[in-house]
Amino acid sequence: MTSLNKLTLNVGQLLVVKTKKDIEYEGYLLKKTEDKITLKLLDNSYNIDVFLENIKDIKEKQAKITPGKLEKKTIKASKALPNVLLIATGGTIGTHVDYNTGAVSMSRSPEEIISVVPDVDKYINLKEIVSVSTKGSEDIYYKDWQTISKAVYDGLLDNSIDGIIISHGTDTLAYTGAAISLMLENVNKPVLLIGAQKSPDRASFDGSFNLLCAAKFISKKTPGVFSVMHGSMNDDFCSVIQATKVYKLHTSRRDAFKAINDSPVAKIFEDKSIEIIKDVKKPLEKPKLFNNFEDKTGLLFVYPNQDPKILDWYLENNYKGLVLVGTGLGHLPTGSGGQDKEFPENKNWLPYLKKANDKGMIIVMSSQCLFGRVNNKVYSNLRYVSDAGVEYLNSHDMLYFVAYIKLAIALKRFTKKEEVIKYLETNVSGEITTKELPKDFEDSLKNL
Repeated sequence: MTSLNKLTLNVGQLLVVKTKKDIEYEGYLLKKTEDKITLKLLDNSYNIDVFLENIKDIKEKQAKITPGKLEKKTIKASKALPNVLLIATGGTIGTHVDYNTGAVSMSRSPEEIISVVPDVDKYINLKEIVSVSTKGSEDIYYKDWQTISKAVYDGLLDNSIDGIIISHGTDTLAYTGAAISLMLENVNKPVLLIGAQKSPDRASFDGSFNLLCAAKFISKKTPGVFSVMHGSMNDDFCSVIQATKVYKLHTSRRDAFKAINDSPVAKIFEDKSIEIIKDVKKPLEKPKLFNNFEDKTGLLFVYPNQDPKILDWYLENNYKGLVLVGTGLGHLPTGSGGQDKEFPENKNWLPYLKKANDKGMIIVMSSQCLFGRVNNKVYSNLRYVSDAGVEYLNSHDMLYFVAYIKLAIALKRFTKKEEVIKYLETNVSGEITTKELPKDFEDSLKNL
């Protein structure tokens, strides 16, 4: 058997490989070993291993290139188009394929991100590009939110900027969107977060269409912070969703982002048309920045049989605030939810909640149910939870991570508990809705 190492094959070559079963593969060579080669297939961008013993013929179709690496797009100014600030933070939309491992890393520059969208300069003038980080969104933390919100704030104050686009990883895009929405008030321009569920080396890469949709939407001059992501599995339209009401409902589908307890603001179609679903009012005051963040703020999911002593850990580590993600309307184990008295006292949360409240920790209840709102007035046992110091904030419907970010900001903005609670109960950036519409629930679950 001839070793593949003796063949004059180099990583990056476009090859046509024919097997002994007359199956033909066309793709870029990613890797070769003594017994096999790895190709990135040209038709679907997926990787495949072909063993030497099964190969009938190999032909070189194209000279060696560097697959996955893009040239930087030349940015041309156009006075007739809206001026846009692009803020790049990393994520899958900014990945580059490592052809030694087959994995991706966050290494594309903003100019390289733009290069995957050849028509973007037909809709916007990229006046400025800023790279604040090149990391996976799972590594984003509050100091990144502070940096991003400050960059957005500067763009809002710059009269030469008409809109802002932020490229971001999808896993925590909703967290960053909520942080920007709450760290900034009176947002007077469109601030649009985009991402990609598929990496740029895949034929199913969705980031280019998301970016193109965002570029088109800038012309509407709709003020606020929104996500702009695929509305379906196809490249037919994107949904524009209030950043404090968006949730990633699927790990990998291109249409994973849906509006929760809300309707999309708009739809942007492939044919360049834009459907406005609801109006957004422009603020009368100038933008304001409040990006201080209380790092000693926690987010805790509640589950059956959980040990409530976990609250002592937060107290011992000097946490100032805690958002509980309870079940249903905002429940947690108390032993008072029924007639059955077979309940272990060491699972009762009430004494620990009261202790935390007495020590000054502000505790807010949210729900594991994405739709609907918390309510401490339906069941008698929730009255005990409220009496122990847990805040239900007039039966709010904030998503749990939005409540967490809002509490962390409030703890830095205000000194008195009454001021913090009043702020939390106030609808700052569309995070609290006053009326629940069944249609919003049904529409959010379409195509999933």
